[in-house]
Amino acid sequence: MVSDDYISIKELAQRLGMDRSHARRYVLRLGYSFHKRRTPDSRNQLTLCVTSAEADEIVSRRAEEGFIASTVVATSDVGVFYVIQLVPDLDPKRLKLGFAESLEQRLSQHRAVAPTARLLRAWPCKRSWELTAIDALTHGGCRLILNEVFECDDPAALVKRGDAFFSMLPAPDARPPLASSSPLRLENHDGKDGQ
Repeated sequence: MVSDDYISIKELAQRLGMDRSHARRYVLRLGYSFHKRRTPDSRNQLTLCVTSAEADEIVSRRAEEGFIASTVVATSDVGVFYVIQLVPDLDPKRLKLGFAESLEQRLSQHRAVAPTARLLRAWPCKRSWELTAIDALTHGGCRLILNEVFECDDPAALVKRGDAFFSMLPAPDARPPLASSSPLRLENHDGKDGQ
């Protein structure tokens, strides 16, 4: 049963003017814990939520820090999962893994603080696959340094695990066809029955 006392991470991210990934990290950094609930905006699937009171506190805290969600953040659920060597000349085993909508922009951001950062590999990916991909690729021979940065004994083996992992997944923008009994077949913007 859906409770109106909970706000999904998607709705909270919109209120904060952030994408869901950054909103999730921000909420955790503030010390809040997520609850898993079914919500209408998650198509009744379990999703991360905070209580309405917590959402109000989080939004207030963000405003106190000088950030105002005055613009809508457009995010895509499809991008790439990347493996970057942060300082290949000094420590080739230090890797940054993560999701990005734009690989070029993300690599440029990393090079602002680590000018020699080098892309090892990237795969087409859904945003929702990011944490699972990190777990799969860093399983064995990798130790967490901080956030999504790892010390990995064998970067080539990690890339091989990535090739195997992503080869089993569908194209990230692929969607299953609607069943003939799906209520989504009847939904469209003008209120008429549709296919």
